[in-house]
Amino acid sequence: MGNKNKKIINRDGRCYRRQPVFSRTSNIVSSKKVRVNFGFVNIKVVLVLLLMVTGCAYLFLVNGSAVKGYQIKSIEREISDLQKENEKLKISEAELNSLQHIEEESKNFINMSESSQQLVYIEELGPVALK
Repeated sequence: MGNKNKKIINRDGRCYRRQPVFSRTSNIVSSKKVRVNFGFVNIKVVLVLLLMVTGCAYLFLVNGSAVKGYQIKSIEREISDLQKENEKLKISEAELNSLQHIEEESKNFINMSESSQQLVYIEELGPVALK
């Protein structure tokens, strides 16, 4: 009696189940094939589609992380270059603000030398402002 409700799978992958069929006129039980329909979608198709979707999602995530890694490396290089340039500018600023440099530039600008420094005084002969 246990073999009456047995599942049978055909070569095309469809599943059939044998169910007992009772006749009113006799006590004999015969078996009849009843087709179990899972719809038009085969389980293999579903698995392949699921695998493809998972693979595409994986590629999308890996590609995104690779692009972010490249951007991070690029920004780190730019930061390093800017830090080097900042150090050079600080050194240049210190040189330009030094007293020796300012003194040299003022001598060149005014054409003045240390040995020929002469002070000229202006004499006032009368009142500066009228009343």
